[in-house]
Amino acid sequence: MDIKDLKGLAVVAVQDGQRLGEVSDILLSPGDRRVVRLQISSGGLFSSRTTLVEMDAVSSVGPDAVMIPSRDAVRAESEESNRELLSLREFTSLRVVSDQGRLVGTVAGAEVETPSGRLATIEFAPVGLSGLFGRRQSIPIEQVISIGRDVVVVPESAVQAEEPDTAESGGPVGR
Repeated sequence: MDIKDLKGLAVVAVQDGQRLGEVSDILLSPGDRRVVRLQISSGGLFSSRTTLVEMDAVSSVGPDAVMIPSRDAVRAESEESNRELLSLREFTSLRVVSDQGRLVGTVAGAEVETPSGRLATIEFAPVGLSGLFGRRQSIPIEQVISIGRDVVVVPESAVQAEEPDTAESGGPVGR
């Protein structure tokens, strides 16, 4: 499943069939290479409440809803518990750099295995015109060297063959 498709899904407790809210953000652990928590928003415009559910507590993920066993799986949000995690926005703004030090693009998304939350592939928009015109390249997670808070490092060999406009500069690697 595309990681971006998780956002906006209803969260439903199987035990009583109650809709508890909808997924408002996805929190990833870069070191574990997986989605570890879903942030849930519920309530109206003036009484909005944000809670969390661990991916380990998710029973299944369908095209319309994330299913959890009961409302007991939902807990209050804590800044401390999310400090080492990347939000979906932070993840999709990471630069992708080859192990040879070449900026090859920016993370555009990922495929995630459900309900485990494990990343299967990382998709990135290459630098240059091909990236601006919507071209995307996927790299299996097994080929990704590291995912950090600043960059994703991939082997040059994984991007070299599919990157024809290497002469274009993508700018500095840092944020």
